[in-house]
Amino acid sequence: MDTEQASHGPSPSFPPWGVNRGASRGGRTLIGISRAAVDLCYVACITDTPPMNRILLPTDGSDTSFNAVRFAFDLFGTDGMRYTLVHSFLKPAYRNALLPAMDTTREATNKLRRFERRCRNHAGAVALAKRSSPFPLTEVLNELAGQGKGELIVMGTQGEGNYGLVGGNTTAVVMGARIPVITVPSMWRPAAVKRILLANDGGPMDQATLRPLVAIARRTGAEVVVAHVRDNVATFDERGDRRTISALLPGIRHSFITVAGADVTGTLDELARQGRIQLMAVIHRRKSFWQRLFTASKAKRMALHTTTPLLVLPERG
Repeated sequence: MDTEQASHGPSPSFPPWGVNRGASRGGRTLIGISRAAVDLCYVACITDTPPMNRILLPTDGSDTSFNAVRFAFDLFGTDGMRYTLVHSFLKPAYRNALLPAMDTTREATNKLRRFERRCRNHAGAVALAKRSSPFPLTEVLNELAGQGKGELIVMGTQGEGNYGLVGGNTTAVVMGARIPVITVPSMWRPAAVKRILLANDGGPMDQATLRPLVAIARRTGAEVVVAHVRDNVATFDERGDRRTISALLPGIRHSFITVAGADVTGTLDELARQGRIQLMAVIHRRKSFWQRLFTASKAKRMALHTTTPLLVLPERG
């Protein structure tokens, strides 16, 4: 596999890359929110308030969910932050002894309270709201985002729930959320975010799409490594539009690496491991490689970020 890299800003501190390869439901009226409305609210939030200070934390009460909460607390802290725990549950229309037990409203409320206590015991003083709902998780998250209560979602990639794995919910949220999502693997261990790998799929990038990435890089002082992977060696182009990308990362230390490899997901995973990356970032475009990634088999879907959290940026431009 051929590699080539260039740096902008101070020289990177890591060693050279050595890569070998509006309706009413159940008496409750839901707000009908268009994608444009959420986008406008999202831009307003990150323009008029300190960046990324409203975080939504989906949970099913599992250790994996708590691991994601720890990641959020470690990355953003608690000062000036507003977190919201979100628990989605199924409410059966009737009881049936042949059906497995499911969360009732009271059970869901109690589970959320127990999880809240666990979070407060870990973080101490923290602004932590709660929201439980019998409606689909993605729908609830988008509603909260449309109300200006969330600029970013942080959630685990898998966990145990009464109606399936959080991994399934994670895929649905990544595909359907209208704000950025950070997925945190169960194998994640606390580490300072010093390097962020931004996957460049060759498509256009814009300031609004990259704003969450820039906010995180500024908060942590992390370097952004822009990685361009081409799976067709015959048409491999090493140039890329680096000037445009550099302009979108003002004041952020960043570097570029271009890699030829047949397996894009495997190549990025290898880059993350070889380059000591603490966070990966991808732009979610409709009908793109990432669309195929998150609708692929669970094994392949999880292979990309076995131990590395993944920031998924909805395309805004």
